[in-house]
Amino acid sequence: MNECMKILCTQFDASKQEPTKDMPALQGLKLWGEEALTAILKEFSQMNKGPKRDDPVVKPVDPNTLTAVEKKAALSAVNLIKRKRNGKVKARTCANGSTQRQYLGEYDSVASPTVSFEAQVSTLLIDAKEEREVVTYDIPGAYLHADMPEEKKLFLKLRGRFVDIMCQVNEDYEQHVSYENGKKVLYMRICKAIYGCIESALIWYELYVSVLKDMGFKLNPYDRCVANKMINGKQCTIVW
Repeated sequence: MNECMKILCTQFDASKQEPTKDMPALQGLKLWGEEALTAILKEFSQMNKGPKRDDPVVKPVDPNTLTAVEKKAALSAVNLIKRKRNGKVKARTCANGSTQRQYLGEYDSVASPTVSFEAQVSTLLIDAKEEREVVTYDIPGAYLHADMPEEKKLFLKLRGRFVDIMCQVNEDYEQHVSYENGKKVLYMRICKAIYGCIESALIWYELYVSVLKDMGFKLNPYDRCVANKMINGKQCTIVW
Protein backbone atom coordinates (compact mmCIF):
# COMPACT_ATOMS: atom_id res chain seq x y z
CA MET A 1 0.00 0.00 0.00
CA ASN A 2 1.53 3.35 -1.02
CA GLU A 3 1.79 6.35 1.33
CA CYS A 4 -1.16 8.22 -0.25
CA MET A 5 -3.46 5.24 0.28
CA LYS A 6 -2.29 4.91 3.91
CA ILE A 7 -3.12 8.57 4.57
CA LEU A 8 -6.57 8.22 2.98
CA CYS A 9 -7.36 5.13 5.03
CA THR A 10 -6.17 6.82 8.23
CA GLN A 11 -8.40 9.84 7.55
CA PHE A 12 -11.34 7.57 6.79
CA ASP A 13 -10.92 5.63 10.03
CA ALA A 14 -10.56 8.85 12.07
CA SER A 15 -13.75 10.28 10.63
CA LYS A 16 -15.67 7.33 12.06
CA GLN A 17 -14.39 7.92 15.56
CA GLU A 18 -16.11 11.31 15.88
CA PRO A 19 -19.79 12.02 15.17
CA THR A 20 -20.16 14.37 12.21
CA LYS A 21 -23.93 14.82 12.29
CA ASP A 22 -25.72 17.55 14.24
CA MET A 23 -26.33 16.66 17.87
CA PRO A 24 -27.87 18.59 20.80
CA ALA A 25 -25.36 21.14 22.08
CA LEU A 26 -25.63 19.81 25.65
CA GLN A 27 -24.49 16.43 24.39
CA GLY A 28 -21.63 18.11 22.56
CA LEU A 29 -20.58 19.91 25.75
CA LYS A 30 -20.33 16.57 27.56
CA LEU A 31 -18.43 15.01 24.68
CA TRP A 32 -15.99 17.78 23.74
CA GLY A 33 -16.00 20.08 26.79
CA GLU A 34 -14.06 23.33 26.34
CA GLU A 35 -13.88 22.87 22.58
CA ALA A 36 -17.68 22.73 22.36
CA LEU A 37 -18.11 25.68 24.73
CA THR A 38 -15.82 27.79 22.55
CA ALA A 39 -17.92 26.94 19.48
CA ILE A 40 -21.16 27.89 21.26
CA LEU A 41 -19.64 31.16 22.49
CA LYS A 42 -18.64 31.98 18.91
CA GLU A 43 -22.17 31.26 17.65
CA PHE A 44 -23.79 33.35 20.39
CA SER A 45 -21.32 36.17 19.72
CA GLN A 46 -22.47 36.23 16.10
CA MET A 47 -26.08 36.43 17.25
CA ASN A 48 -25.18 39.26 19.62
CA LYS A 49 -23.15 41.29 17.11
CA GLY A 50 -24.89 40.31 13.87
CA PRO A 51 -23.37 40.07 10.38
CA LYS A 52 -22.48 43.78 10.53
CA ARG A 53 -21.41 46.04 13.38
CA ASP A 54 -24.26 47.05 15.71
CA ASP A 55 -26.75 44.96 13.72
CA PRO A 56 -27.66 42.11 16.12
CA VAL A 57 -29.60 39.00 15.20
CA VAL A 58 -31.45 39.09 18.54
CA LYS A 59 -31.99 41.64 21.29
CA PRO A 60 -32.85 40.94 24.95
CA VAL A 61 -36.40 41.70 26.07
CA ASP A 62 -37.69 42.55 29.54
CA PRO A 63 -39.96 39.57 30.32
CA ASN A 64 -42.29 41.87 32.28
CA THR A 65 -43.19 43.67 29.04
CA LEU A 66 -44.38 40.49 27.35
CA THR A 67 -47.94 39.25 27.53
CA ALA A 68 -48.79 35.67 28.39
CA VAL A 69 -49.71 35.11 24.73
CA GLU A 70 -46.35 36.44 23.51
CA LYS A 71 -44.47 34.23 25.95
CA LYS A 72 -46.43 31.19 24.83
CA ALA A 73 -45.78 32.00 21.16
CA ALA A 74 -42.03 32.52 21.72
CA LEU A 75 -39.96 30.09 19.64
CA SER A 76 -37.65 27.74 21.48
CA ALA A 77 -33.98 28.08 20.61
CA VAL A 78 -32.52 24.89 19.16
CA ASN A 79 -28.78 24.64 19.87
CA LEU A 80 -26.90 22.11 17.78
CA ILE A 81 -23.26 21.16 17.45
CA LYS A 82 -21.12 18.90 15.29
CA ARG A 83 -17.54 18.16 14.36
CA LYS A 84 -16.88 19.14 10.76
CA ARG A 85 -14.79 17.09 8.37
CA ASN A 86 -11.88 19.49 8.83
CA GLY A 87 -11.86 18.59 12.52
CA LYS A 88 -13.32 21.84 13.85
CA VAL A 89 -16.32 21.84 16.18
CA LYS A 90 -19.11 24.12 14.97
CA ALA A 91 -22.22 25.21 16.87
CA ARG A 92 -25.44 26.43 15.30
CA THR A 93 -28.47 28.06 16.90
CA CYS A 94 -31.81 28.22 15.15
CA ALA A 95 -35.45 28.68 16.08
CA ASN A 96 -38.03 25.92 16.32
CA GLY A 97 -40.42 27.49 13.85
CA SER A 98 -42.72 24.46 13.61
CA THR A 99 -45.17 26.07 16.04
CA GLN A 100 -45.55 29.12 13.77
CA ARG A 101 -47.77 27.30 11.31
CA GLN A 102 -50.72 27.34 13.70
CA TYR A 103 -50.76 31.14 13.36
CA LEU A 104 -50.89 31.19 9.54
CA GLY A 105 -54.15 32.20 7.86
CA GLU A 106 -55.89 29.92 5.37
CA TYR A 107 -54.28 31.63 2.37
CA ASP A 108 -51.00 32.72 3.94
CA SER A 109 -47.87 31.40 2.28
CA VAL A 110 -44.22 31.64 3.32
CA ALA A 111 -42.89 29.42 0.55
CA SER A 112 -39.63 30.55 -0.98
CA PRO A 113 -38.94 29.90 -4.67
CA THR A 114 -35.92 27.89 -5.76
CA VAL A 115 -34.59 27.24 -9.24
CA SER A 116 -36.56 24.68 -11.23
CA PHE A 117 -34.95 21.50 -12.50
CA GLU A 118 -35.64 22.57 -16.09
CA ALA A 119 -33.96 25.94 -15.65
CA GLN A 120 -30.96 24.40 -13.92
CA VAL A 121 -30.41 21.84 -16.67
CA SER A 122 -30.99 24.40 -19.45
CA THR A 123 -28.42 26.73 -17.92
CA LEU A 124 -25.86 23.91 -17.63
CA LEU A 125 -26.41 22.98 -21.29
CA ILE A 126 -25.84 26.60 -22.34
CA ASP A 127 -22.71 26.74 -20.17
CA ALA A 128 -21.34 23.65 -21.92
CA LYS A 129 -22.33 24.73 -25.44
CA GLU A 130 -20.91 28.26 -25.09
CA GLU A 131 -17.94 27.09 -22.99
CA ARG A 132 -18.80 29.58 -20.26
CA GLU A 133 -16.78 30.00 -17.12
CA VAL A 134 -18.78 28.50 -14.21
CA VAL A 135 -18.27 29.23 -10.53
CA THR A 136 -20.22 28.43 -7.37
CA TYR A 137 -20.32 30.58 -4.27
CA ASP A 138 -21.71 30.66 -0.76
CA ILE A 139 -22.77 33.67 1.32
CA PRO A 140 -21.69 33.15 4.95
CA GLY A 141 -24.57 33.59 7.39
CA ALA A 142 -26.82 34.47 4.46
CA TYR A 143 -30.17 34.65 6.25
CA LEU A 144 -28.73 36.83 9.00
CA HIS A 145 -28.27 39.69 6.53
CA ALA A 146 -32.05 39.92 6.05
CA ASP A 147 -34.17 41.94 8.49
CA MET A 148 -37.17 40.29 10.10
CA PRO A 149 -40.16 42.58 9.32
CA GLU A 150 -41.06 44.74 12.32
CA GLU A 151 -44.70 43.66 12.21
CA LYS A 152 -43.71 40.01 12.71
CA LYS A 153 -42.68 40.62 16.34
CA LEU A 154 -41.15 37.20 16.93
CA PHE A 155 -39.37 36.16 20.12
CA LEU A 156 -36.73 33.52 20.80
CA LYS A 157 -36.50 31.71 24.13
CA LEU A 158 -33.25 30.44 25.65
CA ARG A 159 -33.29 28.08 28.63
CA GLY A 160 -30.96 26.75 31.29
CA ARG A 161 -27.21 26.68 30.76
CA PHE A 162 -27.46 28.49 27.43
CA VAL A 163 -28.80 31.57 29.25
CA ASP A 164 -25.53 31.70 31.22
CA ILE A 165 -23.49 31.36 28.03
CA MET A 166 -25.36 34.23 26.36
CA CYS A 167 -24.85 36.39 29.46
CA GLN A 168 -21.15 35.53 29.26
CA VAL A 169 -21.14 36.93 25.72
CA ASN A 170 -22.98 40.11 26.73
CA GLU A 171 -23.47 41.07 30.38
CA ASP A 172 -26.39 43.36 29.43
CA TYR A 173 -28.53 40.23 29.05
CA GLU A 174 -28.29 39.41 32.75
CA GLN A 175 -30.88 42.02 33.79
CA HIS A 176 -33.47 40.33 31.56
CA VAL A 177 -33.08 36.80 32.93
CA SER A 178 -36.17 35.36 34.62
CA TYR A 179 -37.17 31.99 36.06
CA GLU A 180 -39.88 29.61 34.90
CA ASN A 181 -40.44 26.35 36.77
CA GLY A 182 -37.19 26.95 38.62
CA LYS A 183 -35.10 27.26 35.44
CA LYS A 184 -33.44 30.31 33.92
CA VAL A 185 -35.15 31.76 30.88
CA LEU A 186 -34.15 34.55 28.51
CA TYR A 187 -36.52 36.09 25.97
CA MET A 188 -35.04 37.81 22.92
CA ARG A 189 -36.58 39.74 20.04
CA ILE A 190 -35.71 38.17 16.67
CA CYS A 191 -34.34 40.96 14.47
CA LYS A 192 -32.99 38.92 11.56
CA ALA A 193 -34.25 36.05 9.44
CA ILE A 194 -32.77 33.45 11.78
CA TYR A 195 -32.66 29.86 10.59
CA GLY A 196 -35.70 27.83 11.59
CA CYS A 197 -38.35 30.54 11.26
CA ILE A 198 -40.76 29.51 8.52
CA GLU A 199 -40.57 32.86 6.73
CA SER A 200 -36.77 33.24 6.81
CA ALA A 201 -36.10 31.69 3.39
CA LEU A 202 -38.63 33.98 1.70
CA ILE A 203 -37.28 37.07 3.47
CA TRP A 204 -33.76 36.16 2.35
CA TYR A 205 -34.99 35.58 -1.23
CA GLU A 206 -36.57 39.02 -1.34
CA LEU A 207 -33.37 40.66 -0.06
CA TYR A 208 -31.19 38.74 -2.53
CA VAL A 209 -33.40 39.66 -5.48
CA SER A 210 -33.46 43.33 -4.49
CA VAL A 211 -29.63 43.38 -4.38
CA LEU A 212 -29.38 41.73 -7.81
CA LYS A 213 -31.83 44.22 -9.31
CA ASP A 214 -29.87 47.11 -7.83
CA MET A 215 -26.80 45.68 -9.57
CA GLY A 216 -28.62 45.70 -12.91
CA PHE A 217 -29.63 42.04 -13.16
CA LYS A 218 -33.00 41.13 -14.66
CA LEU A 219 -35.02 38.13 -13.50
CA ASN A 220 -35.91 35.49 -16.04
CA PRO A 221 -39.68 35.80 -16.76
CA TYR A 222 -40.09 32.01 -16.59
CA ASP A 223 -38.05 31.30 -13.44
CA ARG A 224 -37.69 33.69 -10.51
CA CYS A 225 -34.41 32.11 -9.46
CA VAL A 226 -32.50 32.89 -12.65
CA ALA A 227 -31.10 36.36 -13.33
CA ASN A 228 -29.06 37.78 -16.23
CA LYS A 229 -26.92 40.83 -16.91
CA MET A 230 -24.67 41.87 -19.78
CA ILE A 231 -21.18 42.67 -18.46
CA ASN A 232 -18.52 43.91 -20.91
CA GLY A 233 -20.48 42.44 -23.80
CA LYS A 234 -20.89 39.02 -22.21
CA GLN A 235 -23.90 37.51 -20.49
CA CYS A 236 -23.61 36.74 -16.78
CA THR A 237 -26.21 34.30 -15.48
CA ILE A 238 -26.88 33.66 -11.79
CA VAL A 239 -28.91 30.65 -10.66
CA TRP A 240 -29.85 30.00 -7.03
